[in-house]
Amino acid sequence: MKIISISFGFIFVIMGIIAILSKDIDSYSRKVAIGIFLIGLSLIFFSLNLHKKLHYLKRFKPIANDFKTNKSKALEQEQQSQNITISNVSDEIFSDMDDFSSNQGDPPFPNNDFIKTIFLHMFEKHPYKKEDSFPGYFNYEYGIINMPMYFNEVKNEGLICLSSPEEILALMKVSDLKDILSERSIKKSGRKDELIERILSHIDANELPILNEYYFSLSPTGKKYIETHHDYIVLKQHPEWGIGFWEYQNQKDLCDGIKNFNEIILSLLNTKILEIKKVKFEMSPFEYTKLQDLYVSAYHLFLDEERYTDALKALLKNVLLSLSGCRNNYLIGYKKDLKLKNQEVMVNYFPLKIDSYVATSICELKEYYDENILSDVYKEFIGPFNLCTYEMLCEVTTLIFNSSILELNKYDMIIRESFVKKLK
Repeated sequence: MKIISISFGFIFVIMGIIAILSKDIDSYSRKVAIGIFLIGLSLIFFSLNLHKKLHYLKRFKPIANDFKTNKSKALEQEQQSQNITISNVSDEIFSDMDDFSSNQGDPPFPNNDFIKTIFLHMFEKHPYKKEDSFPGYFNYEYGIINMPMYFNEVKNEGLICLSSPEEILALMKVSDLKDILSERSIKKSGRKDELIERILSHIDANELPILNEYYFSLSPTGKKYIETHHDYIVLKQHPEWGIGFWEYQNQKDLCDGIKNFNEIILSLLNTKILEIKKVKFEMSPFEYTKLQDLYVSAYHLFLDEERYTDALKALLKNVLLSLSGCRNNYLIGYKKDLKLKNQEVMVNYFPLKIDSYVATSICELKEYYDENILSDVYKEFIGPFNLCTYEMLCEVTTLIFNSSILELNKYDMIIRESFVKKLK
């Protein structure tokens, strides 16, 4: 089809050119010749452009198919989870939470302590009313179907209490506080807390509608409750760890107080890294990015624990993964499955890139660096292959410590050539 269209296109173009250049035709025939010439050009352009589109679809059809397959599985799992009711869930699953295993499948929602802690944490920021709008995740992640009722339950437990006038006025903007003072010819300069103190000293609370509304803040009992379960707040604040509540809770129960929060999280992150290692020969760009993020998360936790050498190791593992070239691992499968040429594959090649935040953080830990660390990092590499030599890792690390801008072009060419050889 494409060859026929291009052939006709060339014929029309040639016929048009010959007719246009001819001196023996009238103006009408010349216009017809120009039309034929343009039709020929259009046929050629359309055919070539259509070919490109078809070629593109052919190359990336497996990606689209994988996406559709994964999406279908996700929808099927979601539908199955929605069909589960209380009547068909075995009571044995929840009979003894102490014996709960991650292999048995986690309950749909976190436990009450976690939910209550996250709810109370919002009151640390500012007071709330029962009628206020609360985040939607309390419904679809935690299963709270009646927020006002839950609000009352927490209040009846004595975890929240009526807010003080100072806390309520703190909800207002400084400009609004100044307006209240200005209307009564009271001095309106000063910091926000000074304005609030001045209002309460000179104005009757009944004159201010906002002070007659029922706002609630954390009670002393509520503050103590949050302190006791602060680890749940930190877990909620770090979704990049990919650690679910029950995954954390099971590990916490097993430790029985022997490990602190950071040690538990580091243990779980290491488990996730080892899980990726098991499937390293099928490593996709998603696993690559996930592993990079896990190393950065481990760096932050080691830093909190003042384990600076381990923190530096985590960052250098991130660097080695960036230099390894394995981010392009998926291209090897595409070449084989679609029988593509190297040129076609290399169009989608990811050049080497080291995250600037990672490089900057490495420089901040320079005093803890020695070559033994690099040796350990190189030996513990996780990935489908490693095109980076130990010497290259040493050179790039030196560049990180001594350069204002990190240039990787030289090393990118080396890794690129090695990757092309791997395609053969």
